[in-house]
Amino acid sequence: MDRRHMVVQRARDFFGDRLEDVLHMVLEDRNVLRGWQEPAHLRAAVRRTIREEGGSSTTQTITLPTSYTTDEITAPTVFEMARPAAEPDRGQQREAFGRILEAGANALQKVTRNATDLTPEETFGLESVLLVYARPALLISPTTITERRNNTNTIVEEDSLVAVPPFWNLLEDQREDIEMIQRGVGRIELLGHPDMDWAGTGFLISDNILLTTKRTAELFAEFNQGGNCWQFRPGISAWMDYRSTYQNVSTAGYRVRNIFGVHDTYDLALLEVEPPQMNGSSPTPLPLFGGPSHVLNPSQFQGRPVYMIGYPVRDARRNEPELISRIFRDVYNVKRVQPGLLRGEFRFSNIPFLSHDCGALGVNCGAPIVDLETHLVIGIQLSGRYLEPATAIPLYCLKDDPLFRRANIPFTDGTRRQETERTVQQLERLARSRYWNEVRATIEQLYQRAFGY
Repeated sequence: MDRRHMVVQRARDFFGDRLEDVLHMVLEDRNVLRGWQEPAHLRAAVRRTIREEGGSSTTQTITLPTSYTTDEITAPTVFEMARPAAEPDRGQQREAFGRILEAGANALQKVTRNATDLTPEETFGLESVLLVYARPALLISPTTITERRNNTNTIVEEDSLVAVPPFWNLLEDQREDIEMIQRGVGRIELLGHPDMDWAGTGFLISDNILLTTKRTAELFAEFNQGGNCWQFRPGISAWMDYRSTYQNVSTAGYRVRNIFGVHDTYDLALLEVEPPQMNGSSPTPLPLFGGPSHVLNPSQFQGRPVYMIGYPVRDARRNEPELISRIFRDVYNVKRVQPGLLRGEFRFSNIPFLSHDCGALGVNCGAPIVDLETHLVIGIQLSGRYLEPATAIPLYCLKDDPLFRRANIPFTDGTRRQETERTVQQLERLARSRYWNEVRATIEQLYQRAFGY
């Protein structure tokens, strides 16, 4: 299957019977982007500069990847789309992206008529529509807010989910819970490594245990044959930074004390971290789904909405087109929420795995796969390819695993009773903290999740 047919098939799979609705959204957004939206004197200055440089204000000839059927097309100026976020000429970028949406709308009209004769421009436009509307990679961005503490106004910075596209309004309805869950996901930073500043994604599953993949841990740890245990490589230390790191300098978070254990079968590693300090924005451990219940049942996972939280990494070795990454301006290695649907379970050598279609942009190994209704973690991301189903490890299969039992990892079946008990335990732990005033906002959110008020 060539790229054109693959993109058409993904559009039908992702949008289903809502193709007409998505087409309406794209056309509306195209009309909003029509025009530069800048003052006339600025437009004149920009056009004069482009004219003096011998360029065009609208189009430019570019070379497409070899997977496309033609060598060259006329497309919106790629150079302008690849500018850093702080540089000017936003109007030209808006118009360029508007033209891409227009090509995507033309492709959607053909797909609704069951036609597959898309031009290279329409194929490229449809890919962009898929990544903007069907499977977006939404940034977690720092937001400054003012809180009233001890009769004084205090400015604090919190990580918040950016605006959600209309196709995923369900994310907006669950915004508070998603922003609460994302606090427990962090990037494993490295100090003393000769080649890397950070290793990968991990997330808290108990007060002092961080879950990540074995391949991530192997970047800074090694197995000691003599001591029959895992230990840090000489001169390297690690910690988890749970901030978004988008337009923000990485700061030390939870220091990784040692390697608690590495799984014998799955690509998993448990890291012991220092107990967290309690404050209003500190993360709480993510709840793990423990098995079938009337709320969640793996046999009914097909088509269930989920989301993945992690730090997508650019990987040029895979099938992600260069032009698509430029449309999103190469903003990788920062925290994102990537929604999608579960595609069910499958087995390889009698070992169960999960299939899902989150994360069409970037490699995101070690990110948690979270159920959108209950916000329970059902898996951890293992591997994936651009616009193809990804593979995750089902964590509910490890409820009775010796490594997890030794680490005393709690699981829940998603029922109201267990959710209430788990929440009350967290409230009691927070209430005993000397940071009571700082955690009040967190306690209110936990009460709302547990009791509905």
